[in-house]
Amino acid sequence: MRSLSHMTASDRIIISSLPRGHEFPLAQFSVNRAGIDAYLAATGDAAPYGGAVPPLAAVALGLHALQQYLSLPEGSLHTGQETEHAVIARCDEPLTLTGRIAQRSERQGYVISVVEFEIAGALGVCVRARSTIMAPAGPSS
Repeated sequence: MRSLSHMTASDRIIISSLPRGHEFPLAQFSVNRAGIDAYLAATGDAAPYGGAVPPLAAVALGLHALQQYLSLPEGSLHTGQETEHAVIARCDEPLTLTGRIAQRSERQGYVISVVEFEIAGALGVCVRARSTIMAPAGPSS
């Protein structure tokens, strides 16, 4: 299976062209202390996470990892987010994201895609998430 880290900008696939059931290549990433601090500063979160990765930071970085594979055309909207947190991800721990297009529909010139993904670390699945993306339908949609 191809890793997302080997994708180039020209390899990225427009989300609205992907069918229901499409599985994404594995994405691997980790979150260092500087990344956690930047996330906390950006969100104004003052909770004491210690060496843990804030769960929504893992989701945000997971979506960033997916954008190495996906192209979101101008006019795309992230319209919904659901998350379920299972176990703690630790700072600098290797994390693996797996995901797929769980639902796809077309309405009034837009493709609505529901992306389901899991982020797992050493202790198992840390986060399960569903992101809903609305993107303009392209000529091949």
